[in-house]
Amino acid sequence: MRPRLRGYTLIEVLAVLVIVGIVIALARVQYARSPAQTLEDEARRLALVLELARDEAMTRGCTLAWTARSDGHQLQCRRGRATAAADDGLYAKRPWSGTVALERVAIAGVAVSRDASLLFTPSGINAPFELVLAMDGNRVHVAGDFLGRVSVAAPDARPSVQR
Repeated sequence: MRPRLRGYTLIEVLAVLVIVGIVIALARVQYARSPAQTLEDEARRLALVLELARDEAMTRGCTLAWTARSDGHQLQCRRGRATAAADDGLYAKRPWSGTVALERVAIAGVAVSRDASLLFTPSGINAPFELVLAMDGNRVHVAGDFLGRVSVAAPDARPSVQR
């Protein structure tokens, strides 16, 4: 009688590989970021940058200006008529994530040009603002009050203050 060989057949190995592949594909689909999630993350990141701008204006004693462009946004320190900007650290230009775009800017309730600067003064009291970010048909509002508290909300949702 011939001894039976131990091991797996080719069919068994292929079946296991197919099952593992399906599980990995399902996990990847579940963890893929939707445009709405990317937009909300970008809005929260922007809210933190704007709160930092307010804090830094008070700490450094200079007026910080936040300016947005189509490819990103940047902070600048303005002392008198001089403007200081650097390419690293706090003043580095930050690109928008993916296809995020600044759709609307309002300062003190008045719509202004999208390239208008938001100013953060050393006193810590600033004009309230509202920004609307858009991506693939989704919109998120980023709003700041006169004390520098910044909130992020979907168009029909209640704002949540970042702390």
